[in-house]
This record gives sequence, C-alpha cells and structure tokens, in this order.
Amino acid sequence: MTKTNTLKLLLLLLIIQSCATSKKSTKTKNAVATTTITYTTEELTPTWGLDISHYQEIQDWSKLKEQELGFIFVKATEGSNYQDPKYKEYYEKIRSLKIPVGSYHFFTYLSSGKNQAKNFLTYARYQHGDLPLVLDAEFSKKMPAKEHVVKELKEFIATVYIKTGIYPIIYCPYRYYKIYVKDNLPTNCKLWIVDYLGKPNCDWTFWQTTEKYKVQGIKGHVDFNQFKGIKKDLKQLLL
Repeated sequence: MTKTNTLKLLLLLLIIQSCATSKKSTKTKNAVATTTITYTTEELTPTWGLDISHYQEIQDWSKLKEQELGFIFVKATEGSNYQDPKYKEYYEKIRSLKIPVGSYHFFTYLSSGKNQAKNFLTYARYQHGDLPLVLDAEFSKKMPAKEHVVKELKEFIATVYIKTGIYPIIYCPYRYYKIYVKDNLPTNCKLWIVDYLGKPNCDWTFWQTTEKYKVQGIKGHVDFNQFKGIKKDLKQLLL
C-alpha cells in the first residue's frame, strides 16, 4: 500500500470514529432531555383536610393520622386580644404527626385590622414546612359599611405581609367573596372559599364543602376542605 493510500485510510478511520462519538453524545443528550419525574401513589392522591379549634375535641390522634389527611388548619386568634387555648397543643401535635399545618385568625369588626394582625402574629406560629397564615373573614350580625370592612381587611393583610413577606390566604363564604373580596383585596392572596351548594365560581385554592363531616378520632362534626390539586401541588404552598 502506498503512503498516499495509507494516509487516505487513516483519514477515513478518523472520520468514522468522529461520527460514532458524535452519535453517542447525541443519544446521551436526548436521554437527559427525556428524563421524567415520577411520583408515588400518595403524592397523586386528591388532597383534603380539616380546620379545627378548641371547639373540636381530639379523642385519638393516631386514628386521625391513619386517615391520611393532606392538611389541618388550626385557629390561633380572634379579634385583637383573644388567643385560642388549644392552639399551641394542637399545632405541636399536628407537626409531630408530619401533617402540613396552617394557622388562622378569625376577623372581627370591633378593632382595627392592624391590631388584629399584631395579635395574630404574636401568637401564631409559621415555620418552614407550614402552610401560609390565614385570614378568616365572615359575616357578622351587624356588618359595618363596605368601605370600612375593605379598609380594615387590607390593613390586616398588609401588616401580615410586611412582617412575613407572604400574603395570607383569605377564607370566606362565597357571597362574602363577591361583596368584599373580589376586585377589592390583593389578588396575591389565595382563596379558601366556603360554599355548601356547589363548586365556587372563582379561582379558589381551598374549598370548604361541608361543616358536617365526621372523621375518626374527633368528637362531633368538623369542616371538610378540598384542595385544588394533589399532594405534590400542596407542597408548593408550604413555607
């Protein structure tokens, strides 16, 4: 074989080797690009949960844990000076069971939104792994003027946001939402809507479907709440 033919052969071999390496690299890149994330059956389960206060008597925490609740919200405060006597006990127990927990404040119209927020932030806990804080706003027998209600709710929300850097979830009846919340309060606040007649016609995150639910481990009835999503979605809400 002449030197010229030898050089041509070596050049051909180098080209073939280069092509093979290129194809292998392309396959590796494609393999990385098509990698999919898989989730467990538990993570793909529709998510539901409860909200409780000292009114609910917990008889057996282990039975409550067995029912695979997605979350539990606990009442912390009300108005500008009331603090729920069972809050700390319930909060700590729920965290020990590794159930996502959130804390809520029951809003009244007897004091300013700012003072109520201060009471809430002083007493409520919000740690890594918790759900965002909740503003529970409902109708009272005698409602103040709409402008006053909206002003005080905004004040509460602003105070919580300035302190925590996170907008609170707004819990309210659907009719309340249409009157006081829609087009009046920050859209950054996720909605927890109470509607026992049917699915709320708004962009809700939580939906309370009944107040007559029975679960093992709790005496009497409790509120049943549905989360719009599965457990992997709920994890995105955690602090």
